[in-house]
Amino acid sequence: MTESARPGHELPGPWMPGPEAARLNSCTVSKPAEPEPGEGRAPVGSAALASSPPRFEDVYEQYFEFVWRSLRMLGVQQVSLDDAVQDVFGVVSRQLASFEGRSSLRTWLFGIAQYTAANHRRGERRKSAPLEPLDDAIESRDAGPQQHAEASQLAQLIQAYCAELDESRRTVFVLGLLEEVPPAEIAALLEISVNTVYSRMRALRQTLRERLAQRERNGAGSAEPNGKVKP
Repeated sequence: MTESARPGHELPGPWMPGPEAARLNSCTVSKPAEPEPGEGRAPVGSAALASSPPRFEDVYEQYFEFVWRSLRMLGVQQVSLDDAVQDVFGVVSRQLASFEGRSSLRTWLFGIAQYTAANHRRGERRKSAPLEPLDDAIESRDAGPQQHAEASQLAQLIQAYCAELDESRRTVFVLGLLEEVPPAEIAALLEISVNTVYSRMRALRQTLRERLAQRERNGAGSAEPNGKVKP
C-alpha cells in the first residue's frame, strides 16, 4: 500500500497562512457559480468507470489532500490524522474494485471519511482534548508572525464553526463551501433536493460571514486557552 502520510505535508489551498489568508476568506464565503447541467470537475477514472474502476494509486495521488482536509474538518484531531487517512485509504483499497460509479468518486470518498472520522471522534471524545489549531504544523516561507497568527485564528474560527454543525450541514459546509463540490453531487450523497443544498449553503455562508464580521469588529478576535476564538 502507498505511504499513509506525506512528510512535511501542508494543507493546500484555502488553509495556507500568510499571503494566502485572503484566499481563505474569499474561498470560504464567496458563492460558487451554479454549474451548468452536466458540468463539474471529472474525478479520476470517471470516463472509464463503466468499464473498470480507477487505479488505487491514481485515487490516492489525486484525492489525498481532499481526504486529509475533510477528516480535519470532520473533527479528527491533528495527532490522529495520519492514522485516519491510512484508515480511509485502507477501506478504499479493499472496496475500490466494487465501486460502480453510482455516485461521484469524490462523494464516495467523503462518505468513507465521514465514517472514519466518527470512529476517531468517539475515541477522542473520552480524552476531552481541546480544539487544536487547524494549521499548527504549517509553516510559511513568506508570511510574518502576525500574518501567520491571523491566518491561524481565522482557520480556528472556521473549524470551530464547522464543529457546531450537525452531520448533514457539516457535509454541505465542507463539500459545498470549502471544496466547491457541485450541489447536485451533495444532494445525491445526502438524498435531499438540490434546492435544499443551495438553501443550506446560503444559510451557512451568511452565518459564517456574520462570524467573520464580528471577528473584525472585535479586532480580529483573541485566542482562548482552549484554542477557540473569542466571538
